[in-house]
Amino acid sequence: MAKVFLDAGHGGRDPGAGGNGIQEKNITLPVTLKIGDILRNHAIDVGYSRTTDIFVELEDRASLANNFVADIFVSIHCNAATNTSAKGVETYSYPSSDYGTALAKCIQDSILLDKSIYNANRGIKKANFAVLRLTKMPAALVETAFITNAQDANILKNRQDELALTIAKGILKNLGVKYVEK
Repeated sequence: MAKVFLDAGHGGRDPGAGGNGIQEKNITLPVTLKIGDILRNHAIDVGYSRTTDIFVELEDRASLANNFVADIFVSIHCNAATNTSAKGVETYSYPSSDYGTALAKCIQDSILLDKSIYNANRGIKKANFAVLRLTKMPAALVETAFITNAQDANILKNRQDELALTIAKGILKNLGVKYVEK
């Protein structure tokens, strides 16, 4: 059975980005839990950095994933920018991880496949983020949309089921598991 560790970005005393009346931590948690439900329906063993609104240190998120001995790690976030016209989705992997890049590509491509959600492809990028650097398995960090952009914020508020489904489908594709509607 494949094992996936899901990380709902921020939480507790760390709200993450804010904009358009929403906080990042209040988007990442429900989206992450929905992704987990979809994966479990496909016989995937799912672990989480958090399932409630608590603060978890970055190093602890990686340690939890490593102790879970996950096959892959996916962190869910919302982007932000001072320029409110910035929008779209981008997915990160660790610079030296080819497997992480392949995972990021599966997720990014899956999100963009659903034209009803997105048309702004910000690409697959490399970053030395702690959760990507400290995890011992292929890892990706998804910046789902810009919380500071009104159009993207609307997606974050009202399209969480679709976001979760597209991310889950990307994870399943990476694992070689066929998505089946339940």
